[in-house]
Amino acid sequence: MSSTTTSSSSSSSSSSSSRRTIVITGGLGNLGSKLCRHLLSSNSSSSSSPSSPPSSSKTRTYKIILIEHPNFIDRYTQSNPLPHDDKDNVIVLPCDLGNPTDEQSASLREALQGADAVIHFSAVNPYPNASWSDSAQSMDHTFNIFQLAVICKVRRVILASSNHVMGGYKDDPTFGPSSILPHSDPRAGTMPLNTKLLDTSGDGKAYAAAKLAGERLAMTLGNLYADTTTFVVLRIGWCQPGENLPSTLSAAGSPPEFLLDANDDTENDDGNKEEDAVAAVAADNDKKDELWYKRMWLSNRDFLQYFDAAIHLNVPTKEERVGGGSNGDDHNLHHGDVHRNVRRGFVLVNAMSRNSGAKWNLDETEKWLGVVSNDDSLAQK
Repeated sequence: MSSTTTSSSSSSSSSSSSRRTIVITGGLGNLGSKLCRHLLSSNSSSSSSPSSPPSSSKTRTYKIILIEHPNFIDRYTQSNPLPHDDKDNVIVLPCDLGNPTDEQSASLREALQGADAVIHFSAVNPYPNASWSDSAQSMDHTFNIFQLAVICKVRRVILASSNHVMGGYKDDPTFGPSSILPHSDPRAGTMPLNTKLLDTSGDGKAYAAAKLAGERLAMTLGNLYADTTTFVVLRIGWCQPGENLPSTLSAAGSPPEFLLDANDDTENDDGNKEEDAVAAVAADNDKKDELWYKRMWLSNRDFLQYFDAAIHLNVPTKEERVGGGSNGDDHNLHHGDVHRNVRRGFVLVNAMSRNSGAKWNLDETEKWLGVVSNDDSLAQK
């Protein structure tokens, strides 16, 4: 990683000494647990660590409520322990967001009624090989938590969407570096060039469809309920578990435990030239696929900065032109653009690191979140 020189949003909507209750769905998973630790770190110290955004140096403190499916709590707490004994600051709430029991629904409603923000990570399968059944259930998670957040008048809802919503731009040569804008037309799914990879990691279409549905619902609810609840959508890149180093990124786009079974028939002991040629093409496609995934990398530092800023930024609550040119030709803010990423009660931005040659445009990210990424998966070490 490069050296730390970042800035985060200065448009916080509350005083720097306030205590906030943050509800995180999928709270014991990879992203939820990373964010939980980061937010709790601001409780114990007023100074920022090298991996924390500058806003952490303020005297904000947090109470964190982690929502997790009952079937996964024991497994997650054993492999990824959090300070669960800190009863004043961390609560783990068992709940099946797709089909909660009456008791779970009551507990969830109670948690949201006192919450300042809901951050939604939960998904039945959080990887691009999710089936349509998986994704339909993930949509239920999103719709249910959004509806309840609006009912309970939670100030801010943050959706962790995905770069796979725009994955169809992957191999389009007409789109170069920084060309994928947050208001570009969606192209759901990420198709690997290597068919072997497709068999194991999937095309991301069903997974992306669930994320896109969540984005559109956030846009609609933001417009309807902006006076009480606003929505921020972050189309996040690939943030691996643990240290999340660029050196461990691969063309698969998923960790091994989430890959589908596939027979390995790539060996060619006979030296057949035709098979050798096929293998060479596959190897070249693998390199192209791997480069795409490396360019959608999201470092731990940027992940934390983006979500920290999303909690505190000021989302427009009126339908107005925000920062457009005087001639009114800003495509992003044109009221006829059905994909515009900033509107009443709603902000959507790309959330990847600044990886060399990436197609993702981060201008709106810097503008709204106030965070400038300095991490690059392809930087010379």
